[in-house]
Amino acid sequence: MRSYIFILLFLGTAAPGAGLAATQERTSFIKVQIDQHKIFLGQAFPVTMELYVQRLLPSDLPVPQLTTPGFRFTRKRPQFFQTIRMENSTRYIVFVFKTGAVATKVGKHNIVFETDVTVRDSDDFFGKRKQIHVASDPIAMEVLPLPAEGRPTNFSGAVGANLQFKVKTSLAAVKTGDPLNLSIEISGRASLDQASVPGPDEWEGFKLYPATSNTKYLDTSHLHAFKSFERIIVPLRPDVTEVPKIEFVYFDIGTKKYVTRTAGPFPLSVTGSAIQTGIGDPPTLPNTQLEPDQKAGKMEPLRRAPGVLAPAPAPLLTRPWFLAAQASPLLAWLLMMGWRRRQIYLENHPDVARRIRVQKLTRKTMRALRQTETQADPEAFHAGVQIIVREHLGMAMDRPAEGIGREILEDDALPLSGENRAALERLHERDQVVRFANAEEPVNAALTLKDLDRVMVALR
Repeated sequence: MRSYIFILLFLGTAAPGAGLAATQERTSFIKVQIDQHKIFLGQAFPVTMELYVQRLLPSDLPVPQLTTPGFRFTRKRPQFFQTIRMENSTRYIVFVFKTGAVATKVGKHNIVFETDVTVRDSDDFFGKRKQIHVASDPIAMEVLPLPAEGRPTNFSGAVGANLQFKVKTSLAAVKTGDPLNLSIEISGRASLDQASVPGPDEWEGFKLYPATSNTKYLDTSHLHAFKSFERIIVPLRPDVTEVPKIEFVYFDIGTKKYVTRTAGPFPLSVTGSAIQTGIGDPPTLPNTQLEPDQKAGKMEPLRRAPGVLAPAPAPLLTRPWFLAAQASPLLAWLLMMGWRRRQIYLENHPDVARRIRVQKLTRKTMRALRQTETQADPEAFHAGVQIIVREHLGMAMDRPAEGIGREILEDDALPLSGENRAALERLHERDQVVRFANAEEPVNAALTLKDLDRVMVALR
C-alpha cells in the first residue's frame, strides 16, 4: 500500500497568535509526494513536487531542490505541467514537477526540499517584489545497505527490479586479428548510469578494448533506463570456437536478492595463424574507441554529484508579453472600430465637429500668444487674437467665421452685453490701431488676454 507524505512550505513567518487564520491566508506552499521511506542504496524512487502559488512573478518558476547529502535527482531538468486547484476556498496556480531521486548514502536521513520564491506583496501586477526562502519539514528516509551475503564478485552495481539483459555479436566467422563488435544491452526500472560493463576485463584467446556506453531513459522521471555497451574484441588464435558467456549481476529490490543474468556463449569460427601475445599486438583500432572511455572518466565527478535541478522555464500563459501579443489584434480592432464610429458621429453632428475644431485651434493659438516671440510682434499677436474671436463668434451665432469683423458689434444677434461687449470692442480697437495706424507701442498682452478670456467665457 502506497503511503503519501504532504509537506507544506509556508512563505514568510506568521505573527505570534496568528493561528489558523494565518494558515488559511498563505500565498504559496509545496506538497511533496513520496512512495517509499525505506529503500536500498542506489535505488531510484519517484518524487512528485507540487508548487502552489498565488502571486508568483511570471518570469520566475523556481524548482524545489533536494539539498540533503546522500541523495540526488535522476534528471537535471524535470518536466512539469500547470493546473488550477482550490485549497481552503482559495484559488491557486499549481505547478506539478514529476522526477525521481537516487539514494547514494547508507543510514537514516531527514531529506529536505528547498527553494527561493519571488512573489509580489499584493495582487497588483506592479506590486513590490519580495524573495522568500522556503524549506520543507524533514521527511524521514532510511537507506539500507546492500547485503554482503550472497553478493557475487562480479556485481555490476545496478539496483532495480526485473532488469533485462541482451548480448549479440556482429560476426560469426572472422580471421585472427580482425575486430569483432560485441553489443550489450540492459533495461528496466533502475538507475543505470553507474552500472559497469558486464563481463571480465580479460578473456583467454582474445584482445579486449575499452567499452563505450550510452544511456537512454524510457520515462520522463528517468526511473526506467536503457543502457547499451559497445566493445571491440579481437580473436588471437584459430582454436577459439566461441565468444564466452557474459554474466550481468544486479540487486533486485523486489526479491531483495542478487540476480544473475547470462547470455552466450556464442559460436565463432576463427581462421588464420595465431598471434603471439607479447610479440605483436593486433592491428591498431581508431583512437575514437578510446576517447569515450577517457571522457567517461572525466565526467565521473559530475555523475556522482550532478548539482541542482535547472529552473524550469515559465509557461507562456504566465508571461505578460505573450498575453499582450495575443490581445494586440483585438485591441487594434477595437481602436479602429472606435475611430470609425467617432468619424460617423462627427459627420452626423457637424456642430460637435465644429466645436472640437474650434477648441483645438484655440488651444494651439493661445500657446502661441503666450510666447514672448509672438508678443514682441504686435501684428502677429493681434492677428492670432482675431482668429480666436471670429471662430468663437461664428460658433455662437451659427455663422461662418470668415468675414466677421467690427460690424458685428452693431448686430442685435450678438450674444454679449455690458462689460463683455466692451471687452470685445477693445479687442477690435487694438487690432485696428496696429493694422491701420501703424502704431509701434508694445503689446499689452496681459490686458488683451484678459479681455479675450472674458469674451470666450461669455460666448460659451
